[in-house]
Amino acid sequence: MRLPSCLQSLSSTSSRSVSGWFVVIVFGTLLAGISSESGGQSPAGSLLSRDELTAAANRAGVAAATGDQANRTENAMLAAAIRQRLTDGDMHVGDRVVVTFISDAVHRDTVAVRSGLTLELPGSIVVPVAGVLRSELRDRVSTELLKYVKAQQIVVTPLVRVGVLGAVGRPGYFAFASDLPLTDAIMGAGGPTATADVGRSMVRRRNQEFRSTGETSRAIANGLTLDQFGLDAGDEIVVGQRREFGASTIIAMTGALASILALVVTMNHR
Repeated sequence: MRLPSCLQSLSSTSSRSVSGWFVVIVFGTLLAGISSESGGQSPAGSLLSRDELTAAANRAGVAAATGDQANRTENAMLAAAIRQRLTDGDMHVGDRVVVTFISDAVHRDTVAVRSGLTLELPGSIVVPVAGVLRSELRDRVSTELLKYVKAQQIVVTPLVRVGVLGAVGRPGYFAFASDLPLTDAIMGAGGPTATADVGRSMVRRRNQEFRSTGETSRAIANGLTLDQFGLDAGDEIVVGQRREFGASTIIAMTGALASILALVVTMNHR
């Protein structure tokens, strides 16, 4: 199965057993069928707006102040991260953005955020992106582009470089479209291995836990995208490993298929 065209592998390692290949093939086949039914499109609102992020920060803040003690720290950290995102925006130096538009012909370029937090489009068109969220990027680019070019069908796809590590077929770092669902990101790294437990996955940021196994499993179950789950450049999705393993390959594959089917059901209902 071909990976989505918006995915660009930056680095990966590969070491797969026969059972691992079987898991990847089955997962890929199921995913291809679902993508065909849904047209391969991400759901509406897959990039969070400023109003949605503000509401999320407020909810997390209330939960941190009034919730049970066990979750107060987690919610306080989440509220702080969202508020920082609202202030700083999503664009960082080195981030890449795919810009496609039609004028005299179809133009498609991948541009990087430069020092000073600007994008430079072909024709020396400079777009300031300081404080801009991913959901606001298309409007910002369109406003500047239309000053100089009679463009139609402007499509702006911000990429985010994240690691997909742990119990996956091809762990490594990838540049994914920000509106890619977490389930698709796991598939982009080869899918769960024969010993994976997707329900024990988590997200790391700067070598520390950023989103817990509970939060991550709920995000996967709800079909959230990388942007909706608040992932930023350098974050790592770590797919969990089963605590105990069966004596035979068949038993191991059964557990992996259970993880795969859980992802497939999630993707079919998003």
